[in-house]
Amino acid sequence: MIGHLRTALALALGISWTMSASASARAQVAPSRVDTLGTPFAFPAFVDGILANHPVAAQARLVADQARSDLRTAWGAFDPTLTASWDQKKFGGEQYYNYFDAELKIPLPIGADVTIAFDRSMGRYFNPDRRTAANGTFEAGISIPLGQRILTDERRNALQQARAARDAGEADRTAIVNKLLFSAAKDYGAWYESWRRRVIAQEGEALAEFRLQAVRRRVASGESAPIDTIEALLELQRREVTRFEAEASFYVSSLNVTAYLWDSAGRPAPLPADAKPVLLGIERAGIDSTRLEALLDLATRRNPDLLKVQARVKQAEAQRLFSTQALIPLAEAKLAGLGASDSEQAFFDGKRLDNNYKAGLSIKSPLLFLKETGRFASSGQRLEFQRLERDRLRREVEFDARAAIFDLFNLERLRQRQVANVRNAGLLRDAEQVRYENGEGTLLILNLRERLVLDEAVKLAAVEAKVAGARAALAVATGDRTLLFMQN
Repeated sequence: MIGHLRTALALALGISWTMSASASARAQVAPSRVDTLGTPFAFPAFVDGILANHPVAAQARLVADQARSDLRTAWGAFDPTLTASWDQKKFGGEQYYNYFDAELKIPLPIGADVTIAFDRSMGRYFNPDRRTAANGTFEAGISIPLGQRILTDERRNALQQARAARDAGEADRTAIVNKLLFSAAKDYGAWYESWRRRVIAQEGEALAEFRLQAVRRRVASGESAPIDTIEALLELQRREVTRFEAEASFYVSSLNVTAYLWDSAGRPAPLPADAKPVLLGIERAGIDSTRLEALLDLATRRNPDLLKVQARVKQAEAQRLFSTQALIPLAEAKLAGLGASDSEQAFFDGKRLDNNYKAGLSIKSPLLFLKETGRFASSGQRLEFQRLERDRLRREVEFDARAAIFDLFNLERLRQRQVANVRNAGLLRDAEQVRYENGEGTLLILNLRERLVLDEAVKLAAVEAKVAGARAALAVATGDRTLLFMQN
């Protein structure tokens, strides 16, 4: 392997490397051409910035806030209301009537309404049923549904619908953010891969140029054939082309990552010129097999798409109950006690209320219930549709979670094998270097061995880069974005 990568592998794997003089020289020359400096821009910091400042994340928060506002609107149907009216008529200097009415209505969650009212009627001409005591009459009563609306009514149904919509809004927020992070994770992984490809290409070019100079010296001293100079030059030119392609790919991937960066004021933010991706927080891909069932259970409980469907099921259930109530005749009873404002007797005294009260009963019912039965059937069909959708999606979510878990498991297996491939390719290259210096090998074979080292290093970078996307896929499937940085 090239200087830095070989040393790192030796330290990580505990292998003792034997370096020839020319190999040591390669390790000294390569860093001068390799852009390994820069400020680490870790994936967790990247994600934190997106969650804090990205417009899509802000839009997701607004979706949830709007759903909560709609729930508050639904609660408004239970808001106590105070009404008051004053009406009088005077004609020819004589007062015909002077009415004053005030009422406080308190809706109860059980469908009943409590009312407290004050009425006062004065004048010479007014309806006899509006007669009150001289100082007005107090009224305290309750209206209770007896048939339809016992279990639910318009306002309770609207509240249930709004509660489900709030849950759906929270799920929407999670889904929007998770999908944003999924896209960002894949782009970050591509950025890391292109950065590693560029570094590897720079190292390969530096080594090829160093070898070209060494070959020229060997040709001048008669140790190598002149044709080796052409071979070394061609290899250098090949690696220059590879570096050009890697730099172009790194530029594009850097732009893709920059698109996710915004500052706290909502303005696009640049990617620092010296920023470099690192695998801190996502360096390991494997999932502990003992966590498989827990992750699958988490996916079926917290997946945002599944939560949205479950919220629609709740809405359909509320509408089904409401349409069921419509098949019952509408009946309502009202009862209120009356008392003069200047009475010294207790208002809720039983003897007094026996002679001072208002009561009413109203009944309303269609004869054929055509509209009601139609709505009942339609609500049942919608409920069944949403339940079927929930069951289908639950199975789909489980499969997505299993696929993401297996992908992470397989990536860890690939990463470990690819590390071994890089190590073994380096061993072959170093052995060929020794044979070439002893006059037993050819420059072509040495170049081929070195190309293999570079190719295996690029494959390792590609596997490492896929880890971010695989973690994001698991986070989307389960609805738990902490899995983006799961440590094993």
